[in-house]
Amino acid sequence: MKHLPIIAFSFCITAFNAYAGNLSNGQWQPANCGQKPSAPAINTKSVDDYNQSVKDINTWQAKAQEYYNCLVKEANTDNDTIAKSANSAQEEFRNDVSRIQKEAVAGKAKVEKN
Repeated sequence: MKHLPIIAFSFCITAFNAYAGNLSNGQWQPANCGQKPSAPAINTKSVDDYNQSVKDINTWQAKAQEYYNCLVKEANTDNDTIAKSANSAQEEFRNDVSRIQKEAVAGKAKVEKN
């Protein structure tokens, strides 16, 4: 039973690992959202070029919205996983402190009898 917090912590890490983004140099990037679409430029060389630019912008906007929806979902999942993992680790620490305190009290009583 004393290994339950460790098992729970490991489960959290494993279960949510599929959503884990990457944190490097203070920058977080999602792991499962693909590449962020690059915004197109407006081409004003001709009416046809301009019209194509508008089509490209509409296509980009849909792809960008999908990317950012994914990013937010993954970030929220990662935040939840981090919080659960930290809480589990804190609970493990509190349990260890409590166990040690009980053992110390029992040990003190035992040695005082002798």
